[in-house]
Amino acid sequence: MSESTATSSLPTFSIDLGSIRFMLDYRFTIKDAYIDINGLPTFIVSDEPIKQKFQELLLDLGNHQLTAKIRRVADNLVVSVSPKPKLGKPHLRTNVILFLATIASVTYASYTLIYDVDPRLTSALFSGSNLLVQVTILAISILGIVGIHELGHVLANRHHKMDATLPYFVPAPPPFPFGTFGAVISLRGPPGNRDQLFDLGFSGPIAGFLATIIVALFAYLTAPVMSEQQAQQLLQANLLSISNWPNEPLLLELITGMGLRNVPSGHIMVLTQIAFAAEVGALITFLNILPVWQLDGGHIARAAFGDKGHKLIALLGFAVLFLAGYWGFALLLGFFMLISYRRGFALLEGVAPLDDVSPLSTSRKVLLAVALMMLVVCFFVF
Repeated sequence: MSESTATSSLPTFSIDLGSIRFMLDYRFTIKDAYIDINGLPTFIVSDEPIKQKFQELLLDLGNHQLTAKIRRVADNLVVSVSPKPKLGKPHLRTNVILFLATIASVTYASYTLIYDVDPRLTSALFSGSNLLVQVTILAISILGIVGIHELGHVLANRHHKMDATLPYFVPAPPPFPFGTFGAVISLRGPPGNRDQLFDLGFSGPIAGFLATIIVALFAYLTAPVMSEQQAQQLLQANLLSISNWPNEPLLLELITGMGLRNVPSGHIMVLTQIAFAAEVGALITFLNILPVWQLDGGHIARAAFGDKGHKLIALLGFAVLFLAGYWGFALLLGFFMLISYRRGFALLEGVAPLDDVSPLSTSRKVLLAVALMMLVVCFFVF
């Protein structure tokens, strides 16, 4: 009975082992082959550049509902072949419902930000403007930044033919100031190699960062101008405030310092709630690009520095969160990591690609500097 039970628990394959070996033998020099304790065909192959060969192997195996992973064990490269896990159908209705709910929550938050303002400030900033137009611009700016961030991920997934869900937008109820907690895309299978993992992490933040720059420029170029005397009166009434880094993103300071507008002598420019949308974009980019766990920055760090390097850098990312006062976000990440740990994953463990042997491409190593730049210019104490 025990022998029968053991046999029935072994994975089943849609093709015979000889065909699997042929697919590997066509591309690699096989040094040894065996069935491991989990019943998976396992091959020790020669140590050579394998990035392209392994991706071709994954395509062939995928035609038979199989997949593989390759790891370095001592001085050997070890390939394990396994059946692809069976996945349920995506819940498109849930995506649509959450997206509509997020539109509503962001619009309500934007309405509150525009209308829940002292009439004196409203008169000074929006004299002659339609406030509903301001609400619409603010809501579109926030939704646009979040949506373009997620679009970056979607395009990267489709480029690499990775199996992932559409974005699940997360609405935030009042009194959360901008109406959304962002969005989540669930990866339904591991990326093929470190290049794909890097692109998965980098695509969202760079797209959202570019959208944030556009919103920040729009906020700066359309900001109202008032006399210094009027501004001083509003400051004394605590209706205006002066913010500098680190209480606003360095990105906004860089844009305002570019001198794109001529302000008449004796007048100053006042950034409105549209600039707040740019701050939201900077906040989303900063938090996502941190090299922590399975955030976008965690994918980047895991792809660039491997498992051990990623975990060390993740500790530094947590330190930044606590020192900058993002306690709530750090604790939330810790909560999700504990849930992952109870499911058998190591603490701080990131997403591992199927090919965890081939190094990151040179061009993506260069983009690490861009990721670090985004982290710096988007950081601020919210």
